[in-house]
Amino acid sequence: MASANGNEVIVDFKSGTMTTLDAKRKTYSVITREELDAMAAKVKERMNSPEMKKAQEQMKNLPPEAQERMKAMMGSMLNLTVEKIGTRRTIAGYPCENWMITMGQMTKTEECVTNDLKLPLKSWEMYRGYSDMMKNMMAAMGPMAKNFDAMMEQMKKMKGFPLATTTSVEVMGRKSTTSSEVTSIKEGPIPAAAWEIPAGYKKVESPLANAMKSK
Repeated sequence: MASANGNEVIVDFKSGTMTTLDAKRKTYSVITREELDAMAAKVKERMNSPEMKKAQEQMKNLPPEAQERMKAMMGSMLNLTVEKIGTRRTIAGYPCENWMITMGQMTKTEECVTNDLKLPLKSWEMYRGYSDMMKNMMAAMGPMAKNFDAMMEQMKKMKGFPLATTTSVEVMGRKSTTSSEVTSIKEGPIPAAAWEIPAGYKKVESPLANAMKSK
């Protein structure tokens, strides 16, 4: 999977690893299942720290009006809605339906989703296992997990595989847009070379591993 900045990501559902390749720097990093589990444990520890509990208690001591404003502000930032646009098109020979995913006032993503492209059962089960692992990490975030559960319920509306994605992000008056679209689809076994790191690439520490070192 390639990104707009030229990086490529290899997700291995079987091992639960995610490898990011930086084409400009000729480096790659690997995020493992163990690192994700460790990060979830660290986040949970911080959410239950005396400092966090003190902040939560201070929140309770605010006037009711101030508490409601804080909840509304946080809710608007994390509020996610998924709506069917009502238009269709064909991409790489597959019909797809356009959906809009909106998160607060910051992010809008339009995806064209098809139900005609079926993942092999084994691949789907591996994907679900990887997805569950990510959910466990989010669940460690305590109160924010409620927002995550609501997001997941919204995402259930949209079924299928995305063939095209356009995301617009606006922060402090600055707007950026990224797009990706499937150009061709081939069915058959994935060649072993697809999982190999290109020659000349140097392994570096993953951003997640660096984050784990921070106090």
